[in-house]
Amino acid sequence: MAVGIIAEYNPFHAGHAYQISAIKKIYDGEIVAVMSGSFTQRGSPAILDKWTRARLAVLGGCDLVLELPFVSAVRSAQDFARGGIRLLESLGVVDTLAFGAEVADVERLKLAASAFEEKIFAAELHALMSQGFSYAAAVTKILSSVAGLDEKLLRQPNTILAVEYLRGLPKKISPLLIKRIGAAYDDLTLQEKFSSASAIRAALYEKSPAWEKIAAQVSTETLNVLRTEKFPDENFLFRPLMAKLLTSRADELRKIYGMTEGLEFRLLNAANAENFSALIKNLIGRRYTASRSRRLLLNFLLNVTAEDIKELDATTCARVLAFNERGRTLLKKISAPIVTKLTKHLNRRDIHERKRFLEPYQKILLFDVLATNLRGLLFATPRPPMEDFSTPPMFIRFT
Repeated sequence: MAVGIIAEYNPFHAGHAYQISAIKKIYDGEIVAVMSGSFTQRGSPAILDKWTRARLAVLGGCDLVLELPFVSAVRSAQDFARGGIRLLESLGVVDTLAFGAEVADVERLKLAASAFEEKIFAAELHALMSQGFSYAAAVTKILSSVAGLDEKLLRQPNTILAVEYLRGLPKKISPLLIKRIGAAYDDLTLQEKFSSASAIRAALYEKSPAWEKIAAQVSTETLNVLRTEKFPDENFLFRPLMAKLLTSRADELRKIYGMTEGLEFRLLNAANAENFSALIKNLIGRRYTASRSRRLLLNFLLNVTAEDIKELDATTCARVLAFNERGRTLLKKISAPIVTKLTKHLNRRDIHERKRFLEPYQKILLFDVLATNLRGLLFATPRPPMEDFSTPPMFIRFT
């Protein structure tokens, strides 16, 4: 049986290589990564396209990389985790989920995960939010008390995801916790080694990137790619957003996934912003984070509705991005339908047809295509559209 990882690899760096090396010291089986595609969980464009990131992940030790669909990848931590687990479970070949966290004690994390199921949880959550706590702050406070963990640790993104993995993990898949090492997720300072992906991305967007410091964080293959690639600029989202907002009605906005609690009016009122950063700033509130705002805007641009999510959450779609020889052998054992050649499942005409004529798994693929097209617009010279139809899975042969 294989070990599964749910990741973003944005980009693949030394910390990811360390995790894979730690897994291989324990397991001899294949490693399957389920990786977000053109946009990340926080609603930002991935720094490299999904096929390149998948190829670098295989070069870094994964055997097979599948795409975590947009409709699961660009969601809250809970939905991101459950979408990844659902996909891994559907394969029928994964019996272990490996993940990192700042907390090394998996039993304490299990206590935190079980707290959500306690009857008193909802009452305590309501009481704290009535006192002015945000949802995230209230949950952290409750879990900290139950599990005996520092609230600061429980606010770390990897630990938040670890708790969500443990909440959603089926009994037939065992957890494997790998203690996260190196800088904190939001530390933007490049370290000697094991810097955060956030720090690496911040350095890459500098006018003169510190290549020597970046080289200490990534493999030679990744460094060569980063030196030659151009990176997306989310500020290019501003004009299409404004154009769509100018022709949108509140009742239409209300159908978009995540557009709850009167957010449609908040978005319309925020439309007087002068640029993308200002638009995000106008949307942020006590209960609306920058990440939630970015995700909402992407759903708005791609017309992802609450009805779509309700339908597609019951469906999985295993699309192959990259694999090696071990991964190819594993593909033959997978029980779920596998998507390798997109044109067998979707065509360009489907992009403009009504979504109701598509099967649920085809709708998942459709949103992935639209997300890739949107990311392609975020460059000074836009990428050609429909890359999903022209780019095959990457087979990496080791000599």
